[in-house]
Amino acid sequence: MKTNIVTIFILLFSIFNLQFAQVVPAYTPISLENGGVELSTNSIILNAEDFEIDFRENAQLTIYPNQFIWRLELILPEFRSGHLAISNWLIPEGGRLFIFNDLESYTGPYLNRSEEVFMSGRFISERITLEYFEPVNAEFSGNFKIDGILPDFVVTSSQGVDIHAVKVKPVRERPKIMVTGYWPPTNEMVRHFSQDSELNPEGWQGENWEGLGYDVVSFFPEFDPADCNNCGQGYGDLEVDYQDFSGDFWPIVEEVQPVGIITFSRGFNDMSWELENRLVNRTNWYDDYTAPLLPTPNPPDDTVENYHVRYTSLPVTDIINAIQEAHIGLDPYLDNTNAGMFLSEFAGYHGVWYKEFYEENIDIPCFSGGHIHVGAQVDWDTAKQAAEVSIRTLINYVDQFMVISGDCNSDGEVNILDVVALAGTILGNIE
Repeated sequence: MKTNIVTIFILLFSIFNLQFAQVVPAYTPISLENGGVELSTNSIILNAEDFEIDFRENAQLTIYPNQFIWRLELILPEFRSGHLAISNWLIPEGGRLFIFNDLESYTGPYLNRSEEVFMSGRFISERITLEYFEPVNAEFSGNFKIDGILPDFVVTSSQGVDIHAVKVKPVRERPKIMVTGYWPPTNEMVRHFSQDSELNPEGWQGENWEGLGYDVVSFFPEFDPADCNNCGQGYGDLEVDYQDFSGDFWPIVEEVQPVGIITFSRGFNDMSWELENRLVNRTNWYDDYTAPLLPTPNPPDDTVENYHVRYTSLPVTDIINAIQEAHIGLDPYLDNTNAGMFLSEFAGYHGVWYKEFYEENIDIPCFSGGHIHVGAQVDWDTAKQAAEVSIRTLINYVDQFMVISGDCNSDGEVNILDVVALAGTILGNIE
């Protein structure tokens, strides 16, 4: 009798550090190259979430010059979201799997460095198409099994470390929220928060942002062209390079001393707003663009063991709800696998690392940190709106921890207005 493979898979996932490709150096599915090509596809109608499919036995093969392409469509009983459970993953160097939600929206590539058992990126569809590419001169013929559909990871309330309210020493400057960008749209969507006049000639818009009592500052690399697809390393601050990112990040964050951090990067080729739950102090990173190709040291954090997991402390439920309520066409969700083994996860790890180090520091506390992957199909204006929604939600969350001595009117500053507020309260009580 067939065991409940989904239950077993979830148990395995909780034991091992399973992996899936999030954002590695860019590859494009064969079906989308050169304006798109017609490839043969076999279809299977599914009547349950618990199934086991041998990919090669069921997929349709197309022979292309110097390459083999297999495609398999899974037709679900209804429109839904979730993750495919992949097992027996054994593919050669050069093999690549993409999983389509529709004709142009997909997750992947999943490469030969993935574990034998892993979860796919999130899909939201009633039809899922798997497209697997393999070079004709591969060392062996790859294959894998599809072992059912796993549900979304759900949290019931805002996540975050239970930090008591901290009486922050009064300072002349407002507390700061720091955000970082990466490949577009994530650099462009936070450009207006840059204090660098060359990067933001229209002027910094983060000062006492929306009158909430917090300054918002941003840092990001640039690319040529600005709307790049295969963007590479870039130039400027926080380049897509392990050494450059670390070398820039620590001086920046030590100067800014943020009370909250969101690191952003480009995610799958879809309309997702993907909050990462787990950032890993791993050693098995994908190579970047300039030698040395891996972090130095590797793993980057020598204060904890290899593959130690640091978790997001962003108000994930609040952000997801706020993005949904904004009705801007995005698919927000919390991902509980990992953030991709490349510069995205590396950046995210730095943010949560800083937060955990300073979370109870009375002088320069940091109350929340985490990483958000932004779908590559999200346009710049929509991404900007969503970034602002996320930052606004983060400020509301962080604000519950902030108690500034003497700040009677709760504007983040101690000045004559607090005396007026205090006097008004006293007079009001007397009356």
